[in-house]
Amino acid sequence: AHAFGLGGYQGTRLEQLLPVRMDSERRRDEQSLALALVIDCSGSMVGPKMELAKEAAKATAELLGPDDSLGVIGFAGEPERVVRMQPARNRVGILQNLGRLLAQGATAIFPALDAAFQDLLAARARVKHVILLTDGQTRESGIPDLVHAMRAEGITITAVGLGTDVNRTLLQTIANTGGGRVYFTDDPNNVP
Repeated sequence: AHAFGLGGYQGTRLEQLLPVRMDSERRRDEQSLALALVIDCSGSMVGPKMELAKEAAKATAELLGPDDSLGVIGFAGEPERVVRMQPARNRVGILQNLGRLLAQGATAIFPALDAAFQDLLAARARVKHVILLTDGQTRESGIPDLVHAMRAEGITITAVGLGTDVNRTLLQTIANTGGGRVYFTDDPNNVP
């Protein structure tokens, strides 16, 4: 019975990603989790890294409980809300939209994180978390300040570095400031 109240991810790998523990005490009008996936779709992600990111997004969508919210922002030069923040029970539509992610263009992490920030500010959930999937090759100005502002609003960020040419310093800073964790991998099996 407890797994149902928690969306079924207590003790799973998704729970390990989140910097807080799940518990079933929550107000009736609140979801337990609103999750924004922010996915790098720039040219440097083309090929295996893009497929890695898509698989991770699909696996995440499968793990969420029906009343949790999921939004997916793909970004290159500009962010695009590939999946608007919505209940995870709309799984079929969410998975279809994830198929639209294509790698092309520049990498602008700042506007994409800012879009996730706006979406999560509006979400009614006890836990608000961002998972950023990227190689981190971007202009860094403003990112630490933005992450600091998100943290002040109770939004945490986990950074997942994809590939071998990752900007480790930036992603470490994002995770440390954002109260989340950081992972680096170039193995598709590790990402979900």
